[in-house]
Amino acid sequence: MQNYKNRFSNLETKITEAGLDAFLISSKDSIFYFTGFRYEPFERPFFIIVRPGMKPVFLTPRLEAENMATITVQHEILEYAEYPAPEGEGYLDGLNSILPVNSDIGVEFSITGELLATLSDWSPQVLPFVEQLRMIKSPDEIAAIRKAAYYSDRGLQLAMNLSAFGRTISETDNANDMLKREIIQKEGQLDPYISSIWQGIWAGKFGAQPHRFPEPDDKLGDGPNVGLSFLRINGYSAETERTFFVTPPSKEETEIFATMLEAGQIGYSNLRPGASCHEVDGKVLDFLRREGFADNLLHRTGHGIGMGGHEGPWVAEGSEHVLEENMVISIEPGIYWRGKGGYRHSDTVLITSGGYETLTRLPRDIASMSLSSG
Repeated sequence: MQNYKNRFSNLETKITEAGLDAFLISSKDSIFYFTGFRYEPFERPFFIIVRPGMKPVFLTPRLEAENMATITVQHEILEYAEYPAPEGEGYLDGLNSILPVNSDIGVEFSITGELLATLSDWSPQVLPFVEQLRMIKSPDEIAAIRKAAYYSDRGLQLAMNLSAFGRTISETDNANDMLKREIIQKEGQLDPYISSIWQGIWAGKFGAQPHRFPEPDDKLGDGPNVGLSFLRINGYSAETERTFFVTPPSKEETEIFATMLEAGQIGYSNLRPGASCHEVDGKVLDFLRREGFADNLLHRTGHGIGMGGHEGPWVAEGSEHVLEENMVISIEPGIYWRGKGGYRHSDTVLITSGGYETLTRLPRDIASMSLSSG
């Protein structure tokens, strides 16, 4: 409850500093962040109208009003009839009764284009207030991410336990159901509205295409394979990724693996409050370019992790973000060859007052990542 009060208070401060009359929250993750309420808008929008010094107003479809009343944060409820609705009974009519069209309002970056268009009479400013607040994690959020990190490691370990030369991805995919059962047994629930589980393996050459979804009949074989555990457990996310071998790695593969590890270590060595995300990524990529891999780079060093698996801060050249204590990010430099394979470890990392703490702890060394082919 206190976390939610603090979040509204911090948002009100930003609204006041920007000289706005109000800020509208509308995305389902932001609604969850400010209230703990799980809501899927579909075609019926729900707005939290935040005005400095006033109770937030929940502008809700009548269908959801009884559900909204269970939210523990102090609030007022304003109902609208339906979507679409007769003239005078829709959500825009409700909004207009609270905020005249000459009001200065802000909206979050994640607002849908449809909603932004319907709010055009207010000329809303699209501002990153909510995204900025979400970057700094509370103790409760860190505890939730820490738990997700444990299960992220566990899920990838289950998938790797099922990996052997000649096995198909459909066989290793059994790790997803295994992990779900384990989480439900240990945690008592896996809330489907705010949870997702996915362990996937890119076999051999497909590791060079990190955003190609593995196909069921892909087979594990020679060279590097890349396994990813990417999940959200009851509201909060984590990821673990490892490059591993099911046959003995060659000398060249061992050397490239070592370079990938060294690039990651350069990233870690630069993590601390006050560090520029642009500079962290630049140092990692400059190292890989000097090592001769300029043509084998596809992406940045990392990204933020929280409720979303990908959110700010962006650890990338060109990013204006600066690391702060209690941010959570990934570190995941990669090296790739088309048609040959890729090398990438990824870990979920907490920025601490003195530097960082890796929350995912699956072994990283090549001996641990060289699996029996039996």
